[in-house]
Amino acid sequence: MAPDTPTAAKRSKQAPCTAASLPEEILSEILLLLPSRYILRFRAVCRSWAALLSSPAFKDVYAVKAHARARRMDKFVVFAPSPNANGSMAVYSCARGASVADPLLTVDRVRVDFMCLSSKPCHGTMLFSDTRSGVYWVCNPSTGECVPLPKQRRGLMESSAGLVYDDRTKERKVVHLFKDMTHFGCDIYALCNPTQQWRPANQDVQLLGFNILKFVLGTEDSVTKVPPVFANGCLHWLAYPAYMDTPDGQDAILCFSVDTETFTRLNAPSSVHLAAEYKELDENLPAVPMHLAELEGSLCLVHDLRGRGQGRSWLDVWMLRDHVANEWSLDYRIVVTPLLARDVHSPRFITVLGSSSDGDSCAGNEQEKKKILIATSQHQVHAYDPKEGDIQLVFSAPKTNIRIGQKEAAAALWLGLYEDNVVQVEGANRRDKEVLSAVTKILARLPVKSIAHSMLVCRQWRSLIESESFIISHMSMKRPKRILMASNGRARRAFFEFTSVGNWLQAASPALADTLVNDKVMCSKPCHGLNLISTNTDDFLCNPCTGAIKCLGRHGKSHFTSAGHQRRHAFSVGRNIGFGFDQSTGEHVAVEIGYINGTLACVIKTSSEKQWTCIGKPPRMVSDMPPAHVDGTLYWTSEPGHERVIVALDISTREFNILPCEPSLKNDRRHAFLVELKGMLSLVAVDASAGEMVIWTMPKNMSSWVGAYKICLDEHPDYSLAKGQVVMPVEIDDGNDGRILLNTGRALGYYDAKTGELDSMYSLDQLKLPRSSLAFPVLCQESLARIQDDELPIRVAPSVCDEGCRPCEHPDHADTTLGQGRLLLLKCEADACLDVGDVYRSCCRRLLCWSCQSRCIEHCQTQTFALRPDPVLPTHGPNLVWNRLGPDASLPFCHPSVPGPEYCYYFPIVEGDVVRHVFMSIRDYIQGKQWCRFAECGYRTEGDAVKETWVRRYLKP
Repeated sequence: MAPDTPTAAKRSKQAPCTAASLPEEILSEILLLLPSRYILRFRAVCRSWAALLSSPAFKDVYAVKAHARARRMDKFVVFAPSPNANGSMAVYSCARGASVADPLLTVDRVRVDFMCLSSKPCHGTMLFSDTRSGVYWVCNPSTGECVPLPKQRRGLMESSAGLVYDDRTKERKVVHLFKDMTHFGCDIYALCNPTQQWRPANQDVQLLGFNILKFVLGTEDSVTKVPPVFANGCLHWLAYPAYMDTPDGQDAILCFSVDTETFTRLNAPSSVHLAAEYKELDENLPAVPMHLAELEGSLCLVHDLRGRGQGRSWLDVWMLRDHVANEWSLDYRIVVTPLLARDVHSPRFITVLGSSSDGDSCAGNEQEKKKILIATSQHQVHAYDPKEGDIQLVFSAPKTNIRIGQKEAAAALWLGLYEDNVVQVEGANRRDKEVLSAVTKILARLPVKSIAHSMLVCRQWRSLIESESFIISHMSMKRPKRILMASNGRARRAFFEFTSVGNWLQAASPALADTLVNDKVMCSKPCHGLNLISTNTDDFLCNPCTGAIKCLGRHGKSHFTSAGHQRRHAFSVGRNIGFGFDQSTGEHVAVEIGYINGTLACVIKTSSEKQWTCIGKPPRMVSDMPPAHVDGTLYWTSEPGHERVIVALDISTREFNILPCEPSLKNDRRHAFLVELKGMLSLVAVDASAGEMVIWTMPKNMSSWVGAYKICLDEHPDYSLAKGQVVMPVEIDDGNDGRILLNTGRALGYYDAKTGELDSMYSLDQLKLPRSSLAFPVLCQESLARIQDDELPIRVAPSVCDEGCRPCEHPDHADTTLGQGRLLLLKCEADACLDVGDVYRSCCRRLLCWSCQSRCIEHCQTQTFALRPDPVLPTHGPNLVWNRLGPDASLPFCHPSVPGPEYCYYFPIVEGDVVRHVFMSIRDYIQGKQWCRFAECGYRTEGDAVKETWVRRYLKP
């Protein structure tokens, strides 16, 4: 009866309360409390919400409140290698003290170890650059948007950029200072207008003079790796003052005013001697002695005083109090050991990230709660209490779920402050994104050849196809594997050429013989889109579908000797080499087992590392058959002569294990080896006298062997097991009743285990080719996977150490190479050549003499006389004619601290009993860098005895 009363009816009509019935002021206050990514989603609720959330007034108020929340600085942005995309970068957010980070976005084709980041956000947006490609990116971590800036111009030699905010126009701008082949320049790009292009600044930067611009760019590129700092409405660069014609510290800072777009100069603090700090990068000084930062809206100079003697080990923070009067004050002196740093080199870089205030502090107690955040290149953030002098660790990326990869950042920091902001940096609208998503799903189903044609449609499609996310989507589509033939690549000046079996067979027999590979090679099965082709000396990472191929080189294997198996068959090249995938890092890995100084050892080369490294001693010597790769683990059978076991290497953990073999084969003398079939580890037992092979499989999640196939080859002479011929089961064809693909090196065909019939694809005997000839089929996966660049980033002030003298990582012979020193003159790395190396050939990844380097013409597409050749190593120094020192020279040729292969010999200086050998960074010389790293290894002698040795590092233009 109550619901029929007028009062109850009135209440029932007023009960529903929707967002539309709320006053706009209350609705705005509620929405202002939400994270920015929800604000962008709520714009799709209705037109009134879209108008409200897109209005300039709402954006301004949201920015103010977000900045107030960010003052607590309790959330950080971390850049790390992507766990899913090889060669890409992932961005995470993580709260202070948390152990779980939230993924925000992924940046395709940018490796974090080549990334240079401005760690302080500019109204929610951050700027970073890819130092390999020279491309700058702007991202808003809170909204998950990230876009590359338009490529400015070609031929840039040096480049530096910073993100600024113009208070007058409310615009975010990128200021780019650069040097190209002809001149210096400064361009500006406004982010609010995507259609706008780069434009020059109001002031001609050439008027500043050559020296200041050269030293500004040289300081960032060669020393600090810290981008310019935005503070007090200006962008600031620190200049390298060692060779400037000005007093120490004067005009050491270049300032760009955002308001007037003009340049001025500032002096450094008078008590900080910049010339003395930067003149020599000594081993006893930190890698980055000083740099600029921003703190509480003001410019500050951070002076790292580790390793200065007299017990001093602290960080001085100088604050700029007056731009016009050049007034500085030493506001903080922070003790860095033992909490912040262990020694002068660990961590490499320490900087001031910002200041935080705990909770909602008022004017009366804000100073009491303020703490200084200090970040290090080891991905940690500490909080320093100026009043108490205490330092506490508040964030450590390695202790979270972020796969950070490297222990230390290559340049500056890989983390920054998180700040919410609704500003959008992406120009594409929602409709365009939906269309692009549909195009992605269609293109991902096409074969590689059709996708290559689709790249010519437009720039947007090309960018989409080249993205790492598209490559992963394309690889995830289930497709049958293809069989291609590896042939001689001389016709196209390549190592190898890949063609279909049909096209390969269409050539007449004499022509077919010319296309066969000259050397014996071993081809791996496909692994996440790539294959490994190995010869008796080299390994080549390749994608047969795209034709991409790269030599892995032998850097790091100077003391390594291959196993040298003597058994002759089609699947051995005298080396025991395997190919797999590291599931924890997303990298392809080549693994070889051999000897170091006579001791059994295993070395690996990942797709992102520059050299081979030793990971330890295998528990047993393995057979001469290639290993099988299953789910991130490589499996070998042990060498005959003992009880047969299986040696397993977990690629992710770099740990060896021993697994039991099938019981009936433990002490059997028959030939047995391992393969991967249908994703399962399979054991092949060969009975040559009976002409049979039995295949045992170990299904996933099981630890026992199951008999699966029996192959009888008596009636197939091309596949006979007699006379020691090895028949390799390559693959099981899912589409044709489980036929097994067999390869002997001279014949290839499908065997039907049910009927015993064999359908041969080709036989070199039937083609009447010589018995010494072999064919090399490559089973490949339809893939667009790229070969990751293993070029290492240029690290700040690299340590002078001898890789040849470095103790081997193998535990059984850790001290075998100590104190030997390395020859000053590097030898030619061609086989059996004893000459001195002259030219570094990037195609073969070797230092070669003049006669050996001429062989590269057969496989190098760069014509030496038509294009810029690989660099010839310098053979003379400035103002000094240097005659090459031969083996019979009177000077000693070994030094315990000679730098490793990353340095080349430049020139010697002899002054009585003091000898100085100067080395130049090969990488700086190859890249034509304006500032080159030098290392001087000196010693003093008395007669034939070396009494004193030393090492000095310095930079020189």
